[in-house]
Amino acid sequence: ATGLKDLTINVPNVVRSGDTVTLSCHYDLEGSSLYTIQWFLDNNEFYRYVFDRVPPASTFNVSGIQVNISKSNTHDVTLVDVSRKLTGWYKCEVSASSPSYHTMIKKAKMEVVDAPKTDPTIRTEKERIVVDETLRVNCTTGNSRPASTVTWKLNGDFVANNSQFTVWHHKTSHPDESKATKSQIEFKVTKDMFHGGHLHLRCTAAIADVYRKSADIDITEDVRRSASITSPFESPYDHRKYPSTIPHYFPFSELYQPRGSLSPV
Repeated sequence: ATGLKDLTINVPNVVRSGDTVTLSCHYDLEGSSLYTIQWFLDNNEFYRYVFDRVPPASTFNVSGIQVNISKSNTHDVTLVDVSRKLTGWYKCEVSASSPSYHTMIKKAKMEVVDAPKTDPTIRTEKERIVVDETLRVNCTTGNSRPASTVTWKLNGDFVANNSQFTVWHHKTSHPDESKATKSQIEFKVTKDMFHGGHLHLRCTAAIADVYRKSADIDITEDVRRSASITSPFESPYDHRKYPSTIPHYFPFSELYQPRGSLSPV
């Protein structure tokens, strides 16, 4: 038997704006000749290769798409300097030549990410703290589309939102449709969190597998002030002095407090 079969498409799920991206279609013609291969973005054709034409490759004007025709062929099409507007469904349509003109179609989605141009920043109210006090630390990402997710590590171990740790996430939108993520972690400091008199916090901002940056802070155990506190229940963050557990960095109306686990942004 001769004819077209086993069509597969290879389109990356997520890429960064500015990247050069190669999309691929593979197929088995079973001895037949190729008639044409066409590529579409959301049903708008931008590349066509017709086997018996000279030259065989041609491109079509689709907003935002730039094809490197010298690196495009009967299987691949290469896009340069991709932008966020090129997020969408990519379709590969392959046709065998006569007599069958058998046609097969596959499609896949690609998202183009505007990654943050600045690294995340981390800050706290104080970098020295007494055991049994409450520590609050903020992490703010750079602007991106979509928003970055934020995760936390304490002394190298992932921290989930649970009875010991409270984590808030809040997204701030900007006129260019980009978003920044602000996250805050709050927990009561225990003696076993200190190693060599320090505890280490890291916040990591990420978007899929194309962007990942971290910020770190070391908190020092304040042994001298701890010894001077006469009551073990009294501290600068005691609930009698600070009745609200909502972090004062973020307005209450803008907070998102996940339950049970650290939810993605």
